Amino acid sequence: MSGFVHDWECTQCKDGKGFEENFKDTEEGHILECLNCKYMEVYREDVDTGKVVEDYAGYNHYYNNNQQAKG
Repeated sequence: MSGFVHDWECTQCKDGKGFEENFKDTEEGHILECLNCKYMEVYREDVDTGKVVEDYAGYNHYYNNNQQAKG
């Protein structure tokens, strides 16, 4: 997977403690995650077909649930 990660200011809590990860391999997209309020935006698109695989915005994404379980 090729991509990069940088700081991101949360659009929900405005805390600024988040990150944005952009990626492109078999899928192209981004993950925005606030480490403070746990808000996430996840967008994934199939590179070959252009079909949207996932377009999510909210607080209950399974990525968050997996990280909280690791505690």
